[in-house]
Amino acid sequence: MLMAILLVVFHICLVGTVIFLLLDNRDPAETFAWVFIFVIMPGFGFVLYLFFGRNWKKAYDHKTRLPQSIAKQLVSILEPLRYVQDQKVEHIKGLSYAEKDLITLLYNNSHSLLTTDNEVQIFHNGKDKFDALKADLKAAKKFIHLQYFIWYSNDPLGQELKNILIAKAREGVEVRILYDFSGCFFTLKNNYIRELRKENIEIFPFFNYMAPFKTHTFNYRNHRKIAVIDGEIGYTGGMNVGQEYIDGGKKYDSWRDTHIKITGEAICILQAIFAIDWYNTTNNDEILTEKYYPLILSEDAFKIKTPIQLPTSGFDTQWPSILHSYFSLITMARKNIYICSPYFIPEPSIVMALKIAAMKGVDVVLILTGIPDLPLAYWAAFSYFEDLLKAGVKIHHYKAGFFHSKIFSCDGKNCSVGTANLDIRSFRLNYEINAVIYSDEVTKVIDDQFKIDLENSKELTLSDMNNLSVMVKLRNSLTRLISPLL
Repeated sequence: MLMAILLVVFHICLVGTVIFLLLDNRDPAETFAWVFIFVIMPGFGFVLYLFFGRNWKKAYDHKTRLPQSIAKQLVSILEPLRYVQDQKVEHIKGLSYAEKDLITLLYNNSHSLLTTDNEVQIFHNGKDKFDALKADLKAAKKFIHLQYFIWYSNDPLGQELKNILIAKAREGVEVRILYDFSGCFFTLKNNYIRELRKENIEIFPFFNYMAPFKTHTFNYRNHRKIAVIDGEIGYTGGMNVGQEYIDGGKKYDSWRDTHIKITGEAICILQAIFAIDWYNTTNNDEILTEKYYPLILSEDAFKIKTPIQLPTSGFDTQWPSILHSYFSLITMARKNIYICSPYFIPEPSIVMALKIAAMKGVDVVLILTGIPDLPLAYWAAFSYFEDLLKAGVKIHHYKAGFFHSKIFSCDGKNCSVGTANLDIRSFRLNYEINAVIYSDEVTKVIDDQFKIDLENSKELTLSDMNNLSVMVKLRNSLTRLISPLL
């Protein structure tokens, strides 16, 4: 009798789940993945679906959309940049039609304004990045805004940053910090937060799914890494706050990553992105005022140094703008496309674009981590490799440490550096930010480091794939079935 009741309940839950999935109009692969999970793990699979599977985009849209009054404030502040957007594009010499199309695309799909009066410094390791950041923090005079996915409070870097921030707060500098609740769940301790708040430092979690009526945010992450100092200096890229980003920590011999420092007009955009996340977290619009945007427009509005756009995306955005940017960079390449990512669980459109580019004669080269931290994601990636290799895509696994860089480089002219991995989570679920940079000079720095990384990598061949055992291939294929959920 009990078994019969449980069987009826199971079928009701299964049918209900499938109906929810169908009404969401998801990608068929994701729909199948959830049905597969539910069938092989009845009961527990339904619980997983409630936390990880429900598409809360429609229900959450009205909560994350800025109120009209707040949106008007931001539009008013950024209006000088928007007003000269088209003229700036025309003042950049040598832009191809494809590059102009990309600029237009990123403006239309994420309201990403083009800024041109910028300078960029690239960091290929944590020591250089954090040395520069600490120096800029110590020199801050007005305000410090920091946003990170992971923040280790008890390691040397976390302690050093705490001391710097407390010292600046005592000097009267405004300090605001956003951290991702899930990313920092085990790393950022409550006593650390209390110490900061005691010094009038404002620090809040993004997506605290343990708060009342917030459990639906359990599967979403704010994966952005942003630093804005005095509205004049900004940082973004792949590095979180942790000693492991400097020396590899206890698990790795070294940590290879990429981060950038920006000075110039683009800081206004970086500050606006932080301000929106701050408002959505705290319901406070205090930093949506002009004093936080001192570089809104240079004296020469059409000064061309390093053109940059800062596309963002998240689970509640209308378009997957970073996916669009990656797809566009691949399809516009004529000579080469170099890609770095720790994880590789791509959308079908990206797989198709990579194969077509390679078959057109474009040198398509991927560097992925060869020392995995997430086994399921690492195994699933292998299920994509054989078709890519057959099409002529070159795949390398980095072996000199953990590889965490998120890079796209196209034809030695344009590049993307940011927080978004080449995986479905970054495209569809996480809040991400990338810097798309239209500069031969900056792209050359990226390409030079890419060649160094190749020397520390092992190329994967079709022969390697053929030598995998049947059980390993089966494992990889099974993990691919659930890859849309990883």
